[in-house]
Amino acid sequence: MENSVDEPLLTDKKVMEEGYHSINTVRVRKEDESENSSPPDLDRIANRRAIILSRCCALLCVFLAVVDWVVLAEVIQKLQEPDEKGESYNKPMFLCFCIRTTYMIAFLPYVIWKFTPIGGEGRSDPEPFSSLYMFTRACILNVLGYISGYTWYMSLPITSVSANTAIYMCACAAVFLISIPVLREKITVIKVMSLLICCTGIVLVSLFSAPDQADIKPNTTFTDNLVDVHPDAVEEGKNRGSVLGYILVLISMFMYASYEVFYGYLLQTDQDKHPAMTSLKLVGYLGVTTPVLFGLTLPIWHFTGWETLMLPPADKMTLFFASIILDAVFNIFLLLAIALSNPTLASVGQSLALPGSMVADLIIHHFLMPWPALVGAGCVFCGFCGFVYEELRHNNNSRPSTVEDSTAEDRRALLDSTSEDNPPPYAESSLDDENSNVA
Repeated sequence: MENSVDEPLLTDKKVMEEGYHSINTVRVRKEDESENSSPPDLDRIANRRAIILSRCCALLCVFLAVVDWVVLAEVIQKLQEPDEKGESYNKPMFLCFCIRTTYMIAFLPYVIWKFTPIGGEGRSDPEPFSSLYMFTRACILNVLGYISGYTWYMSLPITSVSANTAIYMCACAAVFLISIPVLREKITVIKVMSLLICCTGIVLVSLFSAPDQADIKPNTTFTDNLVDVHPDAVEEGKNRGSVLGYILVLISMFMYASYEVFYGYLLQTDQDKHPAMTSLKLVGYLGVTTPVLFGLTLPIWHFTGWETLMLPPADKMTLFFASIILDAVFNIFLLLAIALSNPTLASVGQSLALPGSMVADLIIHHFLMPWPALVGAGCVFCGFCGFVYEELRHNNNSRPSTVEDSTAEDRRALLDSTSEDNPPPYAESSLDDENSNVA
């Protein structure tokens, strides 16, 4: 009968080695468990380091997106300058179509990683989402993104530039509010205060920046620019925009915020070991679905007279293609930041494009914004830093609660409280059954 008792013990140990984690049947000597297992704190530390590394990569993507945005703004400004006849190139539907179709370039780094030795052993890992899942979700996201881009382009001629910028760049607040029910975004005092400071800075920069390029005076001094708050902007008869224009920019802002949040929502999974590559694949599908969904809009807009389908003049073709590539690269970096962190952090980081544009004006055009705009830029930067601090602090103090970790802790606590002479109550019946079968 002694052998009959030992055999179930070996059987139970074999079951554990094969990967079955039932604490009702696994019985291992405590000294074997202490020798072969690693402390649970090591897993937590490794998990925290991985989260911090992911956030740092997200911040790098945000920085690259901001730099891209500043360069893009300069290129679009040159593209839309009136020609000798006083006509400017304004084709919102055609621009949206070309830009979003160019998202297919995101497949290039994904294919290099997946099908070349550069990907290493990770390229053989199973992907969490099927191609059909990617395609259908890309269709939904593309509708949100396309409506956002088109309504924003339509709102530009019939709204004040400063008010339009202030409303659109405050999308970070809308992203945060939508993320609360959709992504279970945690509400903290620091996050709320950081968002309020950031939005206040956006309004200051937007209201006290130069209304147009004609107001830029490259030969003025530092003091002149500090006291110059552009009095021409309040002259009588100046176009302040229409109600329809502000409704369009509000629709654009809400659609863009929903686009960012649901992009992060669709990529939520614990099974994805390579979120950056998954994000690139989804961005590529956004480019693939653009001709499928909106290919007929171009001829419809052309033949109805809503927008004549035409390329820009020959002297602006380089600027046209540069703007398309830069816009696509900007969105790739922004969506990568969302995949590596969360939509709110990426959206708040996007607001850094305002102080970045101020630096570009100072370097390129030798123009220094008035002091309220400088204060606003400082508010944007402080709000962003506060939000990043809260994100890192929250992730550092959070404790992972995966199934594997909880199972290991339960098993360890069970083994510490039991022995061969004193098995757990729910294991005695199983052991008796096995002994009777052996007898």
